[in-house]
Amino acid sequence: MKQFYFFFFIGTAISLGQVFIDTDVYVDHTANLHIAAAVTEFHTGSIHTARGDNYGVVSFGSSAGWTNADHNAHVNGIVRMHNETAFSFPIGHEDVFQPLHIERTDEHSPVDASFSYTPHDNLTTETGIEQISDTFYWTVLGEKPAKVSLSWNAFSNIDRLTDNDLTRLKIVAYDGTAWRTIESEIDATSFDEGSDSSLLSGSISSKNPVFLEAYEAFTLAAGSEGFSIGVSQGFTPNGDGINDTWFIQNIDSYPNAVIHIYNRWGREVFLSEGLYENNWNGTYKDNEESLPDSSYAYIIDLDGDGVMDLSGWIYITK
Repeated sequence: MKQFYFFFFIGTAISLGQVFIDTDVYVDHTANLHIAAAVTEFHTGSIHTARGDNYGVVSFGSSAGWTNADHNAHVNGIVRMHNETAFSFPIGHEDVFQPLHIERTDEHSPVDASFSYTPHDNLTTETGIEQISDTFYWTVLGEKPAKVSLSWNAFSNIDRLTDNDLTRLKIVAYDGTAWRTIESEIDATSFDEGSDSSLLSGSISSKNPVFLEAYEAFTLAAGSEGFSIGVSQGFTPNGDGINDTWFIQNIDSYPNAVIHIYNRWGREVFLSEGLYENNWNGTYKDNEESLPDSSYAYIIDLDGDGVMDLSGWIYITK
């Protein structure tokens, strides 16, 4: 029988130079096991946290890291990131280890993440997503934009998901209503294993920062064959000639498209009817007034028939 150590106190901290996890540890509801040690080394034990409402959490300090997590030893529950630049979450579910990587922008705030090796309870998708994973998903709770990288392994069944065509793999995010496509690309080298990405294992990253507050969960999906619309999740209209306009890949295939952009209070700030030429530079309506740095909701009707085909969030930062 496995032995568990229990932490019931908010603020419990480990600040040694190095921590070794050699047995299973349990973090109860509302408890916070904070690790400030430079390296936490997983050996033969996992840290389990309470899930659901008032979950327990393992928080890694701004300079804390970890090593040797795998299917037998990881955090089976919720991890909180305090690092100001980037962090790989050593998370899994039961005997499946499937980490997530977050790379921050200039704005910092804690991010909580967990992995569930079970189907999400809502598999509704937008246009362009042929099949979503019915095996796993990550819950991510954060407020600021960040680039997101997801991993997969032999337990992920990516060959079945993509019908053995890795180029169809994409990141999708759940906004409380449906799963939305996140513009992403497969990493040549996996952030998790350091090996080349393949059907067996690898990782995929968002091309731009994702506004985490707009989504509840992330997972992997296969794009529909013949559908190659890619909506950028952010742009930087600062006049440097790089990423200055909002780009929608292959939107020129839809000359009747109608595109609406709204601010967080529901006010329309941009409208395009007909062929969108990827030239919106973040100004309000048709004048030269620049919109403030923030997140904005988009709705795209590809055929101009009144049917919402794509929706999501973009982030403008200068």
